[in-house]
Amino acid sequence: MSACKPFPVDLAADQSGLPHYEPPPCQVACPVGTDVGSYVGLIWQGDLPGALEAITATNPFSSVCGLVCDAPCEPACRRASGDGPVAIRALKRYVMEALGPSFHLPAITPDKTQRVAIIGAGPAGLTAAQDIAAAGYLVDVYDAKNRPGGALAWGIPDFRLPAEIVEQDINRVLERCPGISLHLSAPLGEKVFLDALRADHDAVLLALGANAGRRLGVSGDGLDQVVDGLSFLARINGGERPTLPSHVVIVGGGDVAMDACRAARRLPGVNKVTVVYRRGQEDMPARAHELSAALAEGIEILSHAQPTAIVPRPNGEVELRLRRTEAGPVGADGRRSFREIPESDFGLNAGLIVAAVGQTTLGEELERHGLLAGGRLKADPVTLATPLPRVYAAGDAASGPSTIVQAMAQGHKAAYMILAALEGEEHPAPYHPPYRSRFAPVAQDPEWEKLGREDPRFLGLGDDPWAEAEAGFDAEAARRQAARCYRCDTETGSTDYTVKMREAIFALARPDRDTAAIARRTTERLNARTPAPAQPAPTFDQLVFLPANLTRLVIDPYRESCRTATPLGEGLDLAHPLLVGGLDGAPGPVREAAAAALAASGGAWLGRTRPPQAGLPWIQALAPGDSADASAVLVLALGGPHAPATRPTLARPGQLWGLRATPETAGAVLALAIEARPDLLLVDGCGTLPADWADRAQAPDLGLLPRVIDTLRAHRAEEAFPIVWFGGLRSGSDLAKALALGATAGVVSMAAGLALGGAPADQGLAFPPDLDLQAARQGLEQFLKAAVSEGSMMARCTGKTDIHNLEPEDLRTLSLAAQAVTGLPMAGVRAPA
Repeated sequence: MSACKPFPVDLAADQSGLPHYEPPPCQVACPVGTDVGSYVGLIWQGDLPGALEAITATNPFSSVCGLVCDAPCEPACRRASGDGPVAIRALKRYVMEALGPSFHLPAITPDKTQRVAIIGAGPAGLTAAQDIAAAGYLVDVYDAKNRPGGALAWGIPDFRLPAEIVEQDINRVLERCPGISLHLSAPLGEKVFLDALRADHDAVLLALGANAGRRLGVSGDGLDQVVDGLSFLARINGGERPTLPSHVVIVGGGDVAMDACRAARRLPGVNKVTVVYRRGQEDMPARAHELSAALAEGIEILSHAQPTAIVPRPNGEVELRLRRTEAGPVGADGRRSFREIPESDFGLNAGLIVAAVGQTTLGEELERHGLLAGGRLKADPVTLATPLPRVYAAGDAASGPSTIVQAMAQGHKAAYMILAALEGEEHPAPYHPPYRSRFAPVAQDPEWEKLGREDPRFLGLGDDPWAEAEAGFDAEAARRQAARCYRCDTETGSTDYTVKMREAIFALARPDRDTAAIARRTTERLNARTPAPAQPAPTFDQLVFLPANLTRLVIDPYRESCRTATPLGEGLDLAHPLLVGGLDGAPGPVREAAAAALAASGGAWLGRTRPPQAGLPWIQALAPGDSADASAVLVLALGGPHAPATRPTLARPGQLWGLRATPETAGAVLALAIEARPDLLLVDGCGTLPADWADRAQAPDLGLLPRVIDTLRAHRAEEAFPIVWFGGLRSGSDLAKALALGATAGVVSMAAGLALGGAPADQGLAFPPDLDLQAARQGLEQFLKAAVSEGSMMARCTGKTDIHNLEPEDLRTLSLAAQAVTGLPMAGVRAPA
């Protein structure tokens, strides 16, 4: 069997040339595997042709993506949780505007006789056509419209995506691949039929997109004053500028709704545009910058309102009947549900209602062949094969409405599978995007750590409302933004990663290093090391830091100071992120020594009983039946072993309060925390606080903290309150790992008791009657100082000057069990896409 090669290289193989290439988070997040790190580095170097090659290698719609890509790479950027991700999309636009109009690829002459038919000239269909034609095959592309581009040409208004940008990318594909024949105004079922296509072609790909908007599903939605969002935008993109009624209402909260409301705002006759959405504004699926643009252009958002009917009025308008809603529990998909509020109906008068509530795929020809189910094409998600032999499906029609870059990824995958079949490969390797590093030099800007996120300038409604609403970067802004990149593509995830000497690492960042030198230095850092032995349950020992950010540093990590100040709330501004808990049952003198050590170090006390030293920050662990103490800085509701905590009754107005989440109660506690916004959340991985020496009995649930962070992130509450972790902390390295997983601070119990001079006993720790209390105090002081210093060193060795800037991407796991519960990649294994 011959190998399937839709590109000049095998997509099933890495292209980095390194034995252990770990693609950076931005490249993994990109559905087409764009080599972001390289092109950003090349922009900083001033090598725009090199950056252009890296951008366009796997993205046939690079100019389009520079303007309207949803940029999944940016939330994945390791700088996102700090001062904002690198503006990757805007950098792509900068390069494409500079060189794209004059960029042409050499033509690939077809050298094979087989033909492939593709229905749909959108991003999925044309991407597949390019790959198949580049492999030497003949391709016929059919589209129902008189202009190619699919949703790019007909669904995105000119003020976001000018028509000439779409034409530029499409023309480049057609010039490169003369084996593609484009047939326009050829709708399936009218001028083109599946039986004929199958007879004349060796394979057929259905990539016709989600071609119809959904109705509202309420009485009156068939009135003339109600249109769907896709049809509305298609009219606008077809060149029409109709005069509309004064008030236009858009129902929906996604990107189509945002495009429709902003387009309506620009049309003559319109004085007011209202977007109606059934959930809260914070839960809208539209991208944040699209929502902010709509608000900046004067669009009104009416949230928590569900349509129930549309009623005609004598003056030609309609009344949209609505019912108030309120937020419900979080669903299995991670989104907050909603519920209608009885007897809360009200009306909204409008001249036109645009339904932007989803898309579906329709077509009698598809129905006739039994290819539709639930508004989607029947296709195997792995092979993309439909029930009809030699017929495949990709894009929105097969997978549901998605994004431009996801549609392109579907096109690449479809081409891969079709080429495998054409070349006789019955069982091709699973498709994945090609990961490649071009070894671009690392930026040498001394301000790289201080430079902040810059967004393209918003232009909004100008003299020409259909002109672009967003400006591009100039050369200086692009270079500043490119300098911010951590260059994670210079790292490796190998289990045998070893730093032989600091000088070799910093040598990688010198401006005179060429590609060969970078590859050689990287390879030198790979020396064998025995991995940690397997353990019955994942622990912090199975997490390791990846100090390869040293390759990117301008600072000296061995001399630069690292900030450890930890604000947890009013009265809880700590000098470091380490608290001591579980000492309630310790002998009185031991508690006094511990309190003195904490006061000296700038830490805090966590327990049910008042600390023996006045003025020491105290988080009162309030067990069921306990009363809040007015002198406690923060009252923490614990709840029972399996019962979630409820909001505590405070001892005084304005007193800070918090909740504890355990493995058993996390779901209910997080739901309360998201709604009530406490001042602090304690994530108790052992579920044993405030018992004496609470972490002595069992290993913590290491996956609890990542689960908590994921849930809060899904509800945009990730930074709503500090998070304190308890469970398994014995050292500064353990503390640093907890902070990297998302905690703000950590609690030690057994480790603190051992530092105080305790000895292991059946009931936890035992202290000798003649314990030297001065030595006990000094022991805990020294432990706290050493642990904080050790945690700071971990932060510095990953390129941070603040211990709170540690992040999950700085960690790798040494066991499959730890990988499974944390979601972190295992050292030596590619991060999951």
